[in-house]
Formats: sequence, structure tokens, C-alpha cells
Amino acid sequence: MKQINALVIFIFYLSPILCQAQENKDNGFSIDFSYAFTGFSNHGWGIGISYQRNLFNCLLIKVTLGHMTFSTNLDDVYNTSVSISSFVNYYPISNEFEKLYIGVGNGCDFMNYFGSGDLPPTTQDTLINITPQIGWRLNLFNIFMIDVSTGYKFIIYNTQNYDDIKDYLNTGFQFGFGIKVFLKNLFKEKPDD
Repeated sequence: MKQINALVIFIFYLSPILCQAQENKDNGFSIDFSYAFTGFSNHGWGIGISYQRNLFNCLLIKVTLGHMTFSTNLDDVYNTSVSISSFVNYYPISNEFEKLYIGVGNGCDFMNYFGSGDLPPTTQDTLINITPQIGWRLNLFNIFMIDVSTGYKFIIYNTQNYDDIKDYLNTGFQFGFGIKVFLKNLFKEKPDD
């Protein structure tokens, strides 16, 4: 069973596939599996949904809503969370929302502890973070968008009712890898010659 869990974690960690059915590659909804890594690694689950929209020729905004439920280090104490984050990315060398981008984002995590174990005195935590990042997006054959990024997640506010809560939010150095699949382009029929 541990081998199956490790395989699932590996798949979600290295290739969080973001599927988007819209024709326009700059706007639309996508499924975000990055929350699954934290959930699975702590004997739980997670999922998120993102919406991105171009603001101007070189600016893209991305808003994500995520949810995780997982075990904590305390016996029979679990955590459920709702996360809201937003990023603004600037593309200095391309107005096609490809190649190099520089961004900054912030997020808020609302954590709730429950279970039959020794719960913290206050069963809720709120954490607010800010994350500067740099990345590269590459469009392959107008079917796949590969996104590689790195950044650093700073906690700027933490109620810290449970001492180890920061360990579940992947603070510090971040590495991201995503693949977006444009389903309409993937299944588009080629015109006859």
C-alpha cells in the first residue's frame, strides 16, 4: 500500500496536469492538483480550481481556490482547510503569455482542527502569505502549455494555535511544474487537403 501511495504522490508532485477546455489559452478555468501533494503526503487529500485572465498585453492574473483534509502530528486530530490565493504575473518579453514571467502573489489559508484527540485550545488557524516568483511558460504545438516556476513563500501573519501548522503549508522555497492541456485543440479535426 505504501508503494501505491508513493506512486500517486510522485505523479501528482512531478506532473500536476491542469486541463482547460477553453479555446483561448490566456483565459479560463483549470484544475489545480498542487494541493493534492500536501494532502497525500499527510494521509489525506486535496484539490483546487484556478481561474486565469489576461488584464493587459503583458499582465495575467490567476486566482485559486483550494481545499485539503489531512492528518496532523497529533493523535486522532485532523485538519481541513480552505485556501484562497491570487497572483499577478508580468511577461516582459512576450505579449503571448509565454516565455519568462515575474510574479507576486498572496494567499490566505483558513485551517480547522477536528477529531477525538487532544485538540488545540482554539481549533482554528489563519495564515496569510506572500510569494514572489519567477517562471517560464512554453507553448508546444498549441496543445500543451508547460509552466516551470520557482519562488519563496513568506508567512506574514499566523495565528499559530497549533505549533506545527506551518509544516503543512509548504512555506519557504517553492518549485512548480504544470502542464495545461488544451482539450479543444487536442481533439480538433484537421482540415482535408
